[in-house]
This record gives sequence, C-alpha cells and structure tokens, in this order.
Amino acid sequence: MSAIIKQMSIALILMIVVTIVISTAVQAQPKKMTIEEQVKILKKKLILNKLQTAKITTILEDQREEMTTAKNEHRNDPEAMHTATQELMKKTNDQIKAVLTDEQAVKYDTLLKERHERMEKSTQKSDNQ
Repeated sequence: MSAIIKQMSIALILMIVVTIVISTAVQAQPKKMTIEEQVKILKKKLILNKLQTAKITTILEDQREEMTTAKNEHRNDPEAMHTATQELMKKTNDQIKAVLTDEQAVKYDTLLKERHERMEKSTQKSDNQ
C-alpha cells in the first residue's frame, strides 16, 4: 500500500511542477494590447485631440484587419509574412503621422524608436536563453 501512496505522491508533485511551468510560460508571453489600449497610450503621450483619436482608432482597426488577412494568406511562408507585416506597419505609421502635427510626429518617431529598441532587447534576451 505504501508503494501506491509513494507513486501517487510522485505523480501529484509532477503535476504541480508541470502546472507551474505552463503557468510561468503563459505569463512570460507578452500580452497583445487592444486597440483601445494603444490609442489610450498614444492619446496620453502625444496629447491627441478627439478628431486625431478617432482617426487613429480607425487606422489601427484597419491595420488589425489587414494584419489578420496577411497572416492567413502567408501562413506557410514566414518570409512573405514578415515582408507583408513590415509593409503594413510602415503604411500604418505613415497614416498615423499624417494625422499628427509636426511636433506630435517627432514624438511618435521617438516612441517607435523606443519600441524598436525594447523589441531588440527582448529578442536578444530570448536568444541568450
């Protein structure tokens, strides 16, 4: 009887460890921001007016739809998907800048640069692990 209890205890411990590992992996994945969250950040950092906020919301909604289409179209071709997403990001950034004042556009470029640097660091971290 004690052998069965020992096996059950080992199985329980393994299940707990697996649960912790899976939970940690899920939490480590960056959460994709909603369009509302993205707009809220831009509104705060760039001091957008209501018209700019509405236009940027529409731009980001369109981008999300186009990104979904591109991912579906290029599902089996990572290089084509990368090219399509890069082109779409450039198009979106250009559309957003067209809505901004010159001063806001400079701040937006700074935000993009900072985001790119964070992504580079994140990629380097994951490559080193």
